Amino acid sequence: MPSPTTAASVKLGSNTIADVSAATISVTRQQIDVTAIGDTHKHHVQGFLEGTVQIEVFYDSASNNANILTGISGGTIINEAEVIWASGHSIKGKAFVQEASLSVAPNDVARLTATLLFSQNAITITE
Repeated sequence: MPSPTTAASVKLGSNTIADVSAATISVTRQQIDVTAIGDTHKHHVQGFLEGTVQIEVFYDSASNNANILTGISGGTIINEAEVIWASGHSIKGKAFVQEASLSVAPNDVARLTATLLFSQNAITITE
């Protein structure tokens, strides 16, 4: 069953997953303490950008979204992962499927929730 409103689309390599009902991004950049011995206050530099995207899709094992489960079971990096929101915002880079959960309720469609961890290399965020 397709989503009545598509919140986002997800590209995993050459496969596009269109039936995304929810997508939430969290981006962090850790600060690295570079305070020298004898300094009277702390000094920090910016660390690397890292992000996670939590997605919920209407699951269909015959469609491209089955690649999410393949990604977590294989444990390999997805070299070209991109999440594009309906607003046009996006995050793109290398990603791992960090976790995935599949559920089916009576009289409901199957829903797959997953967390993609963007790290390992440059991340591009478009606002």
